[in-house]
Amino acid sequence: MKLRLSWRARRDIDAIGRDISAHDPVAAKRVGDAIRSALTMLTVHPQAGRMVGKGLHRFAVPRLPYLIFYKVDVVADAVQIVTIRHAARREEH
Repeated sequence: MKLRLSWRARRDIDAIGRDISAHDPVAAKRVGDAIRSALTMLTVHPQAGRMVGKGLHRFAVPRLPYLIFYKVDVVADAVQIVTIRHAARREEH
C-alpha cells in the first residue's frame, strides 16, 4: 500500500523532531527513525493497529510513547496517516 500523510501528520512529525532535538539531537534521530519504520510497516500490515473509531486505527510506535492514528483506503490502496501524537496527550484526533 502507499503511504499518505495528512498536513497534520506532517506537522506532528516536524514538531516531535523539533521538540526532542532541542534537548537531545541523537534521541531525535532515533525517534524519527522509529516513527518512519512504523509508518513503513503499516503500509505492509495496515491492520496492525487497533480500531478506535469508524475506520480509524491506532498503532503504538514500539518502545516509544507515540501513537499513529490512520485510516486504510482499500480503493486507493493507501494508508492515510491522520495524526501522530504523544500517548500522554488527551485530545481528539
